[in-house]
Amino acid sequence: MDFKKYVVLLGAVTLCAGFFSCDDDVDGEEPQPADTVITSDFFILNRGNQGENNASIAYYDAASGTLNDKFYEDANGSRLGDSAEDMLVYGSKMYVSVTSSNRLAVMDMSGKLVKAIEPENEGGEPMRPRYLAADKGKIYMAYFYGHSVAVLDTASLEVEKVIPVGRYPEQIVVSNNKLYVANSGGNDYPNYGKTVSVINLSSLEVEKEIEVVINPCRLEANEKGDIYVISMGNYEDIPNTLQRIDSTTGTVKTIENGSCMDLRDGFLYVLYAPYGQAESVCVSKYDALTGEQVNDNLIPDMNKVFTLSSINVDASGNIYITDAPYTETGSVYVYNKEGKNVAGSPVDSKGYGPNTVWVMGN
Repeated sequence: MDFKKYVVLLGAVTLCAGFFSCDDDVDGEEPQPADTVITSDFFILNRGNQGENNASIAYYDAASGTLNDKFYEDANGSRLGDSAEDMLVYGSKMYVSVTSSNRLAVMDMSGKLVKAIEPENEGGEPMRPRYLAADKGKIYMAYFYGHSVAVLDTASLEVEKVIPVGRYPEQIVVSNNKLYVANSGGNDYPNYGKTVSVINLSSLEVEKEIEVVINPCRLEANEKGDIYVISMGNYEDIPNTLQRIDSTTGTVKTIENGSCMDLRDGFLYVLYAPYGQAESVCVSKYDALTGEQVNDNLIPDMNKVFTLSSINVDASGNIYITDAPYTETGSVYVYNKEGKNVAGSPVDSKGYGPNTVWVMGN
């Protein structure tokens, strides 16, 4: 399976098949704004179209209701690159992985580039940084082509170590002094990966592998240290599956379906967006400690949107969901914690393939 096809499959989580659906019918009405308005500034990371060097960062100013879609270009006089995958704000810097351009862009909060890291193996082949995590002054980045995770010191901005993991690692998450890595195996279709690597952050060595449903891609950790995993399956007869790894026993429990997720203040928010099935689109809410579902259709309006690609929740419980149509610029839908559409939403991302929202103050 070539890289371009893989980016389309995994970047647009709407290409996942599944068995879970919501009860509400599509009524054809437009979402009705609530009394609340967007109150937080936020960044939108636009992946861009494959091979077109049009990845971008947009900054939304809540006070003025305006969006600067050239945040990076204005600060640097150049484009961000090709296939931006993940964004992380940590300390006084922003970190953005630009996978196809094989670079990690490190910026100050004005968007000015501080350093570009372009990792290669001993043979000079690109490692392709993908997903990011931060802990105790370190940035961890999954090397998609390097089948490894790099440890970056945030003071020196030097890579201190590269740790081999499984094939084509995707999302990573830190919990209880361990780093969990989803080994998708995605470019080896149909021979997908089926493990999550567990790295001890004291020794910086892999201490074990945990077997899950094939093609694991998304990870979140609750306050106890249990890990939620979304495996994308094979896009055919094995559906995308939400699971939970018990951090004490290492056992894996299947919960339901999901395409992407975010964990905030004890709750797991799961977006399920099967391709071409708008009537089945759901946002479900779970108790993150127990895994019990507390709401199976938090945002009824969501089943009117076809190409949803990410979900993020801020400290106030507001929910940001990106819509990434393939031939048009994308949008960010904003909902309050009751699941009602917020006035001013959706926000035009003015870029292709929005896939991450980072809210200031989170």
